[in-house]
Amino acid sequence: MKIKKLFEDAIIYPSNEWKKMIILGIIFLVISIFNILPMFGIALNNYIAMDILNLIYLILLIVFTLIISGYTLSITRMTINNVGGNAPEFDWVKNITDGVKVLILTISYYIIPALIILIVLYATGTIDIVNQLINTYVSYGSINPMLESISTTDNPLIFVVLMIASILYILFSLLFLIGKAVLAETNSLIMAVNMIEVLKKIAKIGWKNYVFWLIIFLAISYIIGIVSESIAVIPLIGIITVTLIINPYVEMFSARSLGLIYKEYNES
Repeated sequence: MKIKKLFEDAIIYPSNEWKKMIILGIIFLVISIFNILPMFGIALNNYIAMDILNLIYLILLIVFTLIISGYTLSITRMTINNVGGNAPEFDWVKNITDGVKVLILTISYYIIPALIILIVLYATGTIDIVNQLINTYVSYGSINPMLESISTTDNPLIFVVLMIASILYILFSLLFLIGKAVLAETNSLIMAVNMIEVLKKIAKIGWKNYVFWLIIFLAISYIIGIVSESIAVIPLIGIITVTLIINPYVEMFSARSLGLIYKEYNES
């Protein structure tokens, strides 16, 4: 399957499974409920039982996030194993179990670059600057003020640290994606975290093919992101549309696309 055909399949795939996409969208709505309710004039901070509501929301957030991760993994699994052309049914227990595996896999891959960056931050004395940047982002809720703070800093080492962090993030993300595909295929965390085996899988795909696929994938995701932001500015309806339709579409498209590129070059 050519890369072009691969993406045509992945783009169409969610729209052919709109019922399951809507179920996924409802899960996204539940996760986003605290952001949506104020649009109806409901101020939850006025409730006496706010702490209880927060606890319930936290539990739902964790459970539904695991379900989303697990369900999208099942899409990748069915794609790789070529089990029919339809999206898998929701299996809540299996989805949560798979979601936990994806969480463990994510931690396993990103803990290494995180530790390296932490060591570099302390070694270069730039940890305080990074803390200020994080506080700036949290305060404004936007990346733009943080970027402005970086551009005005008088410590050039921060740029070196950011460059190292970017390289490590990209490298381990490349490994993680195929590790996730290995997890989908084998259902084995041990095999998925084995970076040597993951590198062999990437070698089968070919770094050129893999990077080319990733560039196109990111370009499509960027376009969807622009459309999503444009829709989100519409009061209430925009946010609900993005949450209910676009977010689940992106998840299903991403899972299908990953499964297809992996299957194309790793079939025995």
